[in-house]
Amino acid sequence: MFSLLRKLRRDERGQAMVIGVVAMLVLAVSVMASVSIGHGVYEKIKLQDAADAQAYTLAVKEARAYNFLAYTNRAMVIHYSAMLTVMSYVSHAVYLDKTIGTIAQYAQYIPPVSAIFAAVKQAIDFWREAVEKVAQVLIPLLTVLNVALWLAQEAMMLGTVKDLVMKSGDPSVKQTDAKANPGFAMGMGSSDPEAESQIGNASVNFSNMKNFLHVIDDGPHSNDHSFSMLDPTGLTKRAKLLNANKLSDPNMAKYRLLMGNLANGVRRQWTAVGKGPILIGRRWNMNLCLGIAQLRISKTADSQIKSFDEDYEDNRKDQLYASDDIVIRIRPVCFGRWRDLFTLRFRAAADNQGGYHQEYGRRKTDDHHDWMGITPFFTADPSYFKPWQYHFSYPCNISMLSKNMMPKTAAGGAATDEPFHLKNLRHGYGDGNSGFMTQNGSGEIEDRKEGILAGFLDITWGGVGGVNNTDARYFREKTGGMMAMAVGRAIYHRPGDWREEPNFFNPLWNARIAPVKTHWEEAVMKLMIPEWNIANDAFSNALNY
Repeated sequence: MFSLLRKLRRDERGQAMVIGVVAMLVLAVSVMASVSIGHGVYEKIKLQDAADAQAYTLAVKEARAYNFLAYTNRAMVIHYSAMLTVMSYVSHAVYLDKTIGTIAQYAQYIPPVSAIFAAVKQAIDFWREAVEKVAQVLIPLLTVLNVALWLAQEAMMLGTVKDLVMKSGDPSVKQTDAKANPGFAMGMGSSDPEAESQIGNASVNFSNMKNFLHVIDDGPHSNDHSFSMLDPTGLTKRAKLLNANKLSDPNMAKYRLLMGNLANGVRRQWTAVGKGPILIGRRWNMNLCLGIAQLRISKTADSQIKSFDEDYEDNRKDQLYASDDIVIRIRPVCFGRWRDLFTLRFRAAADNQGGYHQEYGRRKTDDHHDWMGITPFFTADPSYFKPWQYHFSYPCNISMLSKNMMPKTAAGGAATDEPFHLKNLRHGYGDGNSGFMTQNGSGEIEDRKEGILAGFLDITWGGVGGVNNTDARYFREKTGGMMAMAVGRAIYHRPGDWREEPNFFNPLWNARIAPVKTHWEEAVMKLMIPEWNIANDAFSNALNY
C-alpha cells in the first residue's frame, strides 16, 4: 500500500494534460475575446459608415439646394437681359419711325423714288408694331416665369430644411446599417410632425437647419439660439419685394440693386450702348464742316434697369429703360466750345405704371408696357465674422447615430447576451444575481474591497465605459453602448486659383466630409464627451493668443 503511494507520488505521467487544459482554457478565452472584439469593431465600422453616409447625404442635399438657387438666379438674370434687349428694340423702332419713317412718309410722293420710300415706310411701320406686340407679350411672360422660379427656390429651401431633420428609418442610414438609429442628441422624441417641427435648441437637428439657413441673407444668424419655424427661410421678407418700393429699406434695396446691377452687367454691347451704321444704327456720329462752323450729329443709346426712390413720380418702382437719342451741336470755325442746338429723345420704358414712350422732348405717351419690377430671389451672406468658427459661411451638418448593443431581455426577465459576448465571466450582471466576480446581488463589482476591476476581463456591452462610472452608465442608457458621429459640409469651390466669395449665382457648391470638431454643437458635445470642454477651451485660448 505504502509502496503504491510512493510510486504514484514519484510518477510524472499526466502533467502535460494539466498544462494542456490550462492552455486550452486560455486559448478558448483568447479566441472568444478576439471574436467578440472583432464583432464589436465590425459593428462600430458599420455604424461609422452609416454616420458618414448620412452626413454626406445631408451635405449633398445642401449643395444641390444652393446650386439650384444659383441656376435659377442666373435664369432670372438672363430673363432681365432679354427684357432689356426687347425694350432696346422698342426704343430703336420708335427712333426709326420718327426719323427715317417721317422722311419716307413725305418722300413717297416724289415720283422717281415714291415706290422705294413707300416700301421703307411700310417696313418701319411693320417693325415698330411687331416689336411693340412682342414686348407686350414677352415682358409679362418672363416676369411670371421669374416669379415661378422664385417660388421654386422657396419650395427647394423648405423641402431641404425638412430633409435635414433626421428621423428613424432614414434610408441612407438603414441601407448601410440596419441596426443604426438617430442618437438622442438629434432631438427627435415624438412621431408627431407638428412636434417634430418645434425642435429644441440643444438638438442636432436644430443646429443642422440653422447652419443650412444662416448662409442666406434672410436666414437666422449663426449665433441665434432659435428661429421661427413658421418662416425659417425668410420668405415673408422677400415677398414684400412684389409690392413694396422702399430703397430706404435695406431688405428691399439689397434685392433690387443687386439683381439690377447683375442684369445690367450682362447686357450685350448693342443693348447697353448700341452700335451700327449711320442713320439706322443705335450709336453713330456725323461731323459736317461748313467753313464758318462745324456741325455734329451724335446718335447715342442706353438700356438698363433703373431703381427709383419711393418718392419718385408717385412710386414708379423699377423700370426697364431704353433710349435712342439724337443731339445736334455746333461750334464756330471748327474749333472752340460746342453748343447744343437741340435734342431728340426716343425712349421707351416698362414699369408698374404701364411704362411710357418719350418722343420729341418731354412729351410722353403712357400705358405701353407693364412690369412689376425685380422679382424676389435668394442671396447669400458670406459673413467673415469669426471665419474659423463659422467656416467661411460653409454650412455644416452633424449626424449622430447609436446602436443598441446591450444584453437583450428574455420573456422571463433574465438578461441574455448577444453572440460572442463573455457574460459568463461575470454571470448575472444586470439581472440582480450574484456573479462570478461579484460579491453582492447589485450587479456591481466591489472593487474598493477586492481591487480587481483593473484585471477584470469583461467585454460585455453591459460594462462599456466602466461599471461604477456615472457618465458611463448615462452613456450606455442613451446610446445603447455604441455611438458614431460624422460631419458633412457644403463648400463653395471653383477649380484653379480663385478667391471668389460663396454666392448663389455660380453653381459651384460641392459636398465634403468634414472634421467632427465643430463650434455649433458645444452643448451636445459637452454632454456626451467630458473632454470636449477642455479641448474646446484650449482651442479658444490658442486662437485668442
